[in-house]
Amino acid sequence: MATSYRAQVATAFEVLAEGLAPFVDTRMSSAFPGDDWILMAAHKLGKRRDVLVSLSDPHFQLEVMNRWWGPVFAPVLTTDLRQTVTDLRTARNHWAHPDEDHPFDVEYAARVHAAAEDLLRAIDAPEADRLADLAEHLRWTSIRDVAREEGLTEADALMQQLQTLQKQYDELQGQLEDAREVAQSATGRTRAVSRQLAELQSQYAAVAGLRDQYQALQRQLADGHEVDVPPAAELQDELATAEMALVGLQRESEVLRAQLAEARRSMSQVDPVDTEVGRRWIWLVTVLILLLGILVVVAYYSGPR
Repeated sequence: MATSYRAQVATAFEVLAEGLAPFVDTRMSSAFPGDDWILMAAHKLGKRRDVLVSLSDPHFQLEVMNRWWGPVFAPVLTTDLRQTVTDLRTARNHWAHPDEDHPFDVEYAARVHAAAEDLLRAIDAPEADRLADLAEHLRWTSIRDVAREEGLTEADALMQQLQTLQKQYDELQGQLEDAREVAQSATGRTRAVSRQLAELQSQYAAVAGLRDQYQALQRQLADGHEVDVPPAAELQDELATAEMALVGLQRESEVLRAQLAEARRSMSQVDPVDTEVGRRWIWLVTVLILLLGILVVVAYYSGPR
């Protein structure tokens, strides 16, 4: 049976609620001065009178943000964050009513952590740093779980994720080629760039944790802990593969950056690079560079002394 990370998701929602509470209270109190906005919101949302609502409940917070998005929250939050709120509401419902169609595997849990962190970063809540720490702990815990379940060393489990990343990169490269074929006009180029950015975003959850793994491995090495590593020859092969992937990604990033510049000239709306999706595209490049760092660190500590 696959490991469930439902408990980690619950903790993420607790931290999210701590960060959202003062923000939601301030915005709603300003929009409805002189009223008990919590009681008003509970009534508008159709809550029964015998059901206690609380500002510390993430489900209630997210419902309020969704219901009063336009007049209360849209003036201070970007449009893409409304989808983040929707995604978190859905995840909260899945957590409260679990079923076989929505397993709490590590990738699902990582997406919840990332969405919650994005929302807290947008409102400058200090709890965002706590969520980043929880995400890091989640990723490293998942590596240990995979290693234990499959009888691997932690280093082998890390290399396994590298192979998965390489496969995803190859698939993404094909998708980018398809997207370029439809980029014939200014409108077409804009759609193609948006599509590419959306595709890159879909890969984010699979690769963002590598940054956390790198940091955790560095701490292990700094603390003097022994880290199991594969044979030097195998490690060099993995390093060469990662380097090839990085070169290919950098080439793709240069092409995409040029397309973004061209799209900006034909768009009157918000620059895609300044959106959360655009920033996550940049994260993909950064994460692959950090992955190379993992391999370099491991190779160094596994070499002859």
